[in-house]
Amino acid sequence: MRAVIDSAKGPYFRCLLENGDLINVHKSLLPAGAHEGDILKVEFSLDQEGTRKQRELMAQMQG
Repeated sequence: MRAVIDSAKGPYFRCLLENGDLINVHKSLLPAGAHEGDILKVEFSLDQEGTRKQRELMAQMQG
């Protein structure tokens, strides 16, 4: 998926995804030198260890 950096407000960039959704992304998560109008490649990956810990926590909360 791709997104265009629409605008900046403080430490956040507002990005318009290809599907029309808007997301706010902290500038620390973007490549150095990213500016309004730049095109970003948006990718997600699964954090296996984080998921395992989250599931354990959820199981503890359910008792």
